Amino acid sequence: MAVQRLDRREAPSTSAVRPSRGDGGGYRYRGRQKPDTAAVQAERIRRLLRQERQRISFNASSVRALSVRLNQQIAQALCDGMKATLLAGAAELSRWTVRTIGLSSEDLFPSGVPAEQHLAVIGELKSELAELAKSKAVLEGRRVKLLAAARQLGVLDDYELAALSGLQHETIRKMTCPKVLERSNCLDRSN
Repeated sequence: MAVQRLDRREAPSTSAVRPSRGDGGGYRYRGRQKPDTAAVQAERIRRLLRQERQRISFNASSVRALSVRLNQQIAQALCDGMKATLLAGAAELSRWTVRTIGLSSEDLFPSGVPAEQHLAVIGELKSELAELAKSKAVLEGRRVKLLAAARQLGVLDDYELAALSGLQHETIRKMTCPKVLERSNCLDRSN
């Protein structure tokens, strides 16, 4: 019986059989293939467009929040007895808009805050809104350049670009027209 055990150990198992050299070679590369450059570019553009859309959305929500704060401040200033013309000048709004803001806020009570403080807060809010408007223009400019590059490369179609950017495909076509881009580049150079 001892001999039989040795024979079993020496016999090759079927799972450890090596392929013969007659099948075309001994070494076979089993690594990954290099990714297609068009697929890599498409994925990069998708990621960048998602990020730009998120930044533009964040900018828009910040503008809405600041606009609400500005309207509340204007309404409180009107409730405290400030003139609509003075507030309209400070907020760079029409008197009609200032009056409408004041009439839409019925549940306010006089706070006793001096007019100078109201004007200072309104000025700060207006400057913050102006900064957000500038950053929105920059974000939208980057989005247009990204969309134009994507259309030029041809890795994504207009409908996918529309889904990723939040714009309609016809708008994308108009925005990325070479003549429009040429004009916007001229404007960028003049600034």
